[in-house]
Amino acid sequence: MTNVMYDREALLRTVSTFPLIDNHCHNLLTSDASLTCPLEICFSEAHGDALKDASQTSAFKRGVRQLAELYNCPPTLDSIRQVKDPMSYSDICKTCFKPTGIQSLLLDDGLDALGGLMDVQSHVGLVDVARRIVRIESIAEKILYDLATSVACTDQKVLNFAAFEEPLKKQLETCAKSESVVGFKSIAAYRSGLNINCVQSAETAAIALGNFISDFESLPDKKGSVRLVNKVLLDYILNLAIEIAVQHDLPIQFHTGFGDSDLDLIASNPLLLRPLIEKYPNANFVILHAAYPYSRQAGYLASVYSNVYVDIGLVFPMISASGQQASLRELLEICPSNKLLFSTDGHYHPESFYVAAIQGREALSKVLLESVENGEFSYEETIKIAKQIMFENSNTLYKLKLTPKQTDNEGYKDISREQRIVKLKKMGVKFVRVGYMECSSQYRFHIVPIDRFQNYIVNHGVTIMRALTALPYYADIVPKDVGVTATGELLMKPDLNTLIHLPYNPKHANVQVFFENKLTPADPEFAEFGKIDNLPDFLAHPFCPRTCLKNIIDHAHKELGITFLVGTELEFILLKNVSPPVPVDDTVYAAASAFRESNSGEILDRMVESLQEQGIEVEQFHSEAATGQFEIVTGPESPLISADNLVVARQTIYDVAAQAGVKATFVPKTFKDQAGNGAHVHLSFKEIDKSQKVVDDHPTGLSPYERSFIAGVLHHIKAICAFALPTDHSYTRTVDNCWAGSWICWSVENREAPIRVCYRPKIGPNGKYLDVHFEHKFVDGTSNPYLVLSAIIASGVDGIKKKMQLTTSPMLDNPASLSDEERIKKGVTDKMPASLPDTLKALREDKALCDAFGEPMIRCYIGVKEDEHNYCKSLSDEEQLKLLLSRF
Repeated sequence: MTNVMYDREALLRTVSTFPLIDNHCHNLLTSDASLTCPLEICFSEAHGDALKDASQTSAFKRGVRQLAELYNCPPTLDSIRQVKDPMSYSDICKTCFKPTGIQSLLLDDGLDALGGLMDVQSHVGLVDVARRIVRIESIAEKILYDLATSVACTDQKVLNFAAFEEPLKKQLETCAKSESVVGFKSIAAYRSGLNINCVQSAETAAIALGNFISDFESLPDKKGSVRLVNKVLLDYILNLAIEIAVQHDLPIQFHTGFGDSDLDLIASNPLLLRPLIEKYPNANFVILHAAYPYSRQAGYLASVYSNVYVDIGLVFPMISASGQQASLRELLEICPSNKLLFSTDGHYHPESFYVAAIQGREALSKVLLESVENGEFSYEETIKIAKQIMFENSNTLYKLKLTPKQTDNEGYKDISREQRIVKLKKMGVKFVRVGYMECSSQYRFHIVPIDRFQNYIVNHGVTIMRALTALPYYADIVPKDVGVTATGELLMKPDLNTLIHLPYNPKHANVQVFFENKLTPADPEFAEFGKIDNLPDFLAHPFCPRTCLKNIIDHAHKELGITFLVGTELEFILLKNVSPPVPVDDTVYAAASAFRESNSGEILDRMVESLQEQGIEVEQFHSEAATGQFEIVTGPESPLISADNLVVARQTIYDVAAQAGVKATFVPKTFKDQAGNGAHVHLSFKEIDKSQKVVDDHPTGLSPYERSFIAGVLHHIKAICAFALPTDHSYTRTVDNCWAGSWICWSVENREAPIRVCYRPKIGPNGKYLDVHFEHKFVDGTSNPYLVLSAIIASGVDGIKKKMQLTTSPMLDNPASLSDEERIKKGVTDKMPASLPDTLKALREDKALCDAFGEPMIRCYIGVKEDEHNYCKSLSDEEQLKLLLSRF
C-alpha cells in the first residue's frame, strides 16, 4: 500500500502546526505610538502619497481579507479599525499572535522611525522567547553623534580616530557578550550599497571620519541623530563588526533586495557580497528578505558558500501570493534546505506578524506540495524541509537551544481550499451539498447556493437539530434514551478540505462537516463559553463521527508515534428491479460477460471516471461472485480521508446507477443463496521516524506493534462488530463458507478468516523486509465508515499499549471445515457474533472502546441500534430486505 495521501495530509499538518522561529523582525510599537501609525504599512514599503496607492495592490487586498477573517468583519480597513477600537492594545496583540504559532522572535530594534517601541523582553508573553539582533549602523551612528556633538562644543581641530573606534569596539563587544543578543545586522544596502570594500585602512577611515565631523559642524539643524552614508567609514565599521561577530560566533544579517524608496535596488544585489563572504569564511552571513527580486542569486550564494544562509521574509506580505511562491521556488531550485530561514519581517503592528506568518505557511505548503507532484522531493523529505525552514535552521544557527512546541492550530487545510470555491463557480457550480453521516449510516445533506456558502456558511456553518444525529434508518423519529431530544441545535461546520465537484451532477458540489455545539443560555456549558483555552475541543459535538475518528488517530499519533493508511473494497449489486430484487445480469466473478450484458460496462466506467474526477484513486474494478455484483477497490489514504472518500464513493455509485435507470445497493445479503456485499477494510500503519519497521525473529515476520495490533482487534472484535455489522440483516452474511469470516481468528492469505494478513516482500536500506497490511473482511456496506475505522484503530492501539500477544498461529484452513477438536488445537474457540443484540452487549461491556468513543457516543449509538432491532423484530425477512434496499 502506498502512503501518498496520508503523507500529503502530514505535510499540510506539519506546515500548519509546527512552530516558527521568526529570525528577523522588528519591535512592536507601544500602545500610544501605534495610534499614529497607518495599518497600510503592513502591506507596502511605500510612504507618503505613494502609500495611498497600496490599496490597489493584490498584496494589500489579500492581507485585508485575511485580517477581516481574523477580526470576523467585512474586508475593509475601516471595518477592521471599528472592531479594534474598543479592544485594548494588549488584546489586539494577543489576538494577532496566538494563531501564528511563532515560538521565538529575533528582533532588530534599530527600526524606530516613529519613536515609541516596546522593548525586546516586552514581547515575551506573545511568544515564548525574544532575543535581540543588534543593528550595527545604529550603534555606530549613536557614537558618531555623541562624538560630533562633543567636537562641535570645543576648539579641537584634530580628531584621534581611536576616539571613535574604541567606543565602537567596546559597544559591539558588550552587545556580542550579552545573553539577549544572538546576531548582528547591517543595512548597508540602504546607505552605500553592498559592494563593501574588504581592504581597509585606518588612515583612510580617519580621513572619512574627519570629513563626517566637518559636515556635521556645518549642519544648521543638529538633531538628536545622524545618518551614516559615508561609504569609506561604513565599510570600515562593517569589517570591524564582522571580525567581532566571528570572535563571538554570531551570525550577521544583511538587508538585501527591495525596501523603502531610499534604497538603491541595484546596489542591494547579494552577489555584491561575494568578496566579503570570501574574506570572512568563518562568519555566518544571512541574506535577508529572500533578496527579492534577486532570489536566485541569493540561493546560488548559499549553495556555493558554506557560511551563507537565506532568509525568506518580507515577501510576506509585501508581494502577491504568486510572487511569494515564485520567490520560494527560485530559492529551492538551488539553495540547500538547511540554509533557509523563516521570518515575517513583522514591524510596528501585530497584524504584520499575523499576515506574514499565515501567508508564509500557505506559500510553503503550496510550493512543497508542488515539489512532490513534480517528483523533486518525497513527502518525507518535504516534511523535513518544512521543519528546517520554519524552526530548526534558525534554532541551530542562532544557538537558541529551543524545543519545538506544537501549536494548537488544527486547521491544517490545503492552502488552495479558498480558491476551490472560486474554481467551482467558474465550473458552473450553483449549489453545495453540506453533508453528514449519522449513527445509522444514512448520508444526509442540506443544499446551499454557492454564494451563500462562500459568504456565510464557510465561517458560520449550517444549523440543524441535535436529534438529527440519532435517527434510526427506518424512520425520522428520535428513539428514547439516546442522549438527545427535540431540544437543542448544533452547527455543521464545513471542512473545506473535503469540498469537491460532483461530475455526475455538474451544478452541485459536496462538502463534509464537523459537528459543533451551538450553545445557548439554556445549556449548562454556556457559562464556560469564552473562558476555555482550547475552544475547538470545547465546542466539538460528542456525536460527530468525523471528530471521533480524528481524535482516535491523533491519540495514536501522539501516544505511540504511529500513522495509518486505509484502503477499501466496495462491493455492491446493480438491480433492474427492487421488489422483488432482480439483478442486471447472472454472471460470475470477474466474468468478461458482465461488461457485455445490459449496460453495466458503461455504468461502471462512469462510476470510476466520476470517482477519479473527485480525486479518489481507483486501483481496480471487476464483477463479483453474486449475480449483478461488482467491486471497486480504492487506494490507500489516511483514515479520515479514506472514510470521507468511502462516503463520497457510495453516493457516487448510488447516483450514477440511478441516472442509468438501475438501483445500486450495498445491502449485505441481497440474495440468500449467493455471496454478500462486504466493505473490506485494508489497513497498515507506520512507526514515525522509522524508515523501516522494527522487526524481531518472530516466525510471522510481523513487528511487535503489528502483532499487538492484530491481537487488540481480535480481543475487541465482538464489540467492533456493533459498528462493522450494524443491522440485523448483516449477520446473514458472516456465516460459514461465505468468505466473510465466521470464526474469530487471523490468517495469512485465507479469505475465510475475519482478519487476513497480506504480505508483500520488499527491499529496504537494511535488506529484505515484509510490507504488511491487514484486511478486515467482516465489515459490510451498511456501516458508518468513521465509526468502523474508529473501532478498529482504537482496538489495535489498545492492543499495542497493553502489549497484547498473538496466542495463536495464523489459520491456514477454513475453520468451518475443521472439527471442534481440530479448531481447539489451533486455538480457535469462538465464533463471530451471531446477532446485533450480541454485539451491542459486547460493546456496552467493552470499557476500552467505550472510553475511546466517549459515553455520549456509545449511549446514542447503542440506543439507536437497539431501537432499529426492536422495530425489525416485527418484520419478516422479506420486509427487512425491502426496507434495507430502500435505504442502502
